[in-house]
Amino acid sequence: MNSKKEIYENAPLAETVFEIRFPGEPVVECSRDKFYEQIRDAYCKVLVPRSVEGKAMAFEPYKFEREDGTYGAMLSINKFAIYCKKYEGFDLFKKETMRMLDIFRNLYKVKMLTRIGLRYINIIPFTREGEIIPFQNYLNIRIGLPESISTDFANLNLIFVSKTEGGSITTRIEPAISLDGSYEIIILDFDYAKEKDLSFDSISQYLNESHKHTKYLFEELITDGYKKVMRGEVV
Repeated sequence: MNSKKEIYENAPLAETVFEIRFPGEPVVECSRDKFYEQIRDAYCKVLVPRSVEGKAMAFEPYKFEREDGTYGAMLSINKFAIYCKKYEGFDLFKKETMRMLDIFRNLYKVKMLTRIGLRYINIIPFTREGEIIPFQNYLNIRIGLPESISTDFANLNLIFVSKTEGGSITTRIEPAISLDGSYEIIILDFDYAKEKDLSFDSISQYLNESHKHTKYLFEELITDGYKKVMRGEVV
């Protein structure tokens, strides 16, 4: 497995999220202010969830964000997450994640975990060739179909789950429109998860493991041509 730590100048990564889930803890719901007091100097923005019909508010997370929106934390009665929208490498992301997890654990004494997950959401802009999405310019995707069926796709949505040692990665590939509606994008979404035999003391190990497997899958899926774009070698 390729373990190199290349950081691409023009990486398509839009958001990174590390999440833990646990059985509902009322102390978390009742004492979010204590967590905020510990982080408010850096995470000064408070984003309160809106009520959603049919959903209990306790399960909707509060968000605490940095002023520039580059990092944030989500906290609800049964989950805690750190998200990053300006990724500067795994080591820095892990350092901040572990710092925030230490604050969380010291405050709430959560002992049991039901799930951990590391998610990478990539946004790849593209231009159609005629009416066709040129997936082959960006992704190493091979789909075996009968010869009578064209693989020149005007649209393609894929979801597949890859098993790993002790966990799994759910990969989603789908076209979409950019938020401002001015161009099309390919969403490449990796969600690594572990749900068995979890220990709070092993979270650092889980982070390393999830990053290793996700990085490997990303490197295998991205074409050599698009890697040159990510390195800034070509436009």
